[in-house]
Amino acid sequence: MSFLQQFSLQGKTALVNGADLAVGAEIASGLGAAGARILLCGADDAALSGVAASLRAEGIEPAGCFRYAPGTEEAAQALTAWVSAQGVPDILVDNTAQPLRAGWDLSFDEILADLRRTQLGLMLTTQHIGRLMAERGFGSVIFITDYAALAGCDVNLYDDAPEQMAADFSLTYGFVRGSLVNYTRQAAGYLGEHQVRCNCIAFAPAQGSVSQGFADAFTRHAHLKRLTTAADIRGAVVFLASDAASFMTGDVVRVDGGLTIKGE
Repeated sequence: MSFLQQFSLQGKTALVNGADLAVGAEIASGLGAAGARILLCGADDAALSGVAASLRAEGIEPAGCFRYAPGTEEAAQALTAWVSAQGVPDILVDNTAQPLRAGWDLSFDEILADLRRTQLGLMLTTQHIGRLMAERGFGSVIFITDYAALAGCDVNLYDDAPEQMAADFSLTYGFVRGSLVNYTRQAAGYLGEHQVRCNCIAFAPAQGSVSQGFADAFTRHAHLKRLTTAADIRGAVVFLASDAASFMTGDVVRVDGGLTIKGE
């Protein structure tokens, strides 16, 4: 294999869980453009169909779509049965740690629903699909989180974005986002003995996903003075999925323009 061939995903199958959520389309697009066969799953049928249509417009035909609402054993078993019929994936990207309810004054049922869908759902997905990959003896698992998992939210970024402060300073936001960092290490430790790598990407907000007031504040504080682009998302995911990252596991890759490194 040549050096550049290490970055190719030709002949590999990628399962994108949460393809219907923010940055899911970019993730699937990058993996498909690098040559991977794409399987999509998510809880929103209409959004999932939209992602599939956008991939087809790029000349990427999804190999399959599956409605998957994570958070129960039954749902995880159904996903596993479907995936097994499609062929065990070489790559699993879990993009489900979003969205979360805004505000601090959440009820017990609202908190439970957020944690069941995100944390419990992610663990069950990793358990079931990771087991398939482990039995086969190789694979790459990638969790998607954001910069707040590493540095927490800075109130100074919200002076001109009060409408976003309630979302980012919600009761569950930091807990859910940050938990993926240590869970990456936990999963890497178990799956690594089966030659399955597990890494995490912490993205800055994508262009167009936040209010202009917050975008301006973020870019002032970040070293590279901009938000994340679709190309940034695609590149990071393809790299960690590829053989070029074959000796990387348990890592959290920052794609945030240098914002969070300033706090260390």
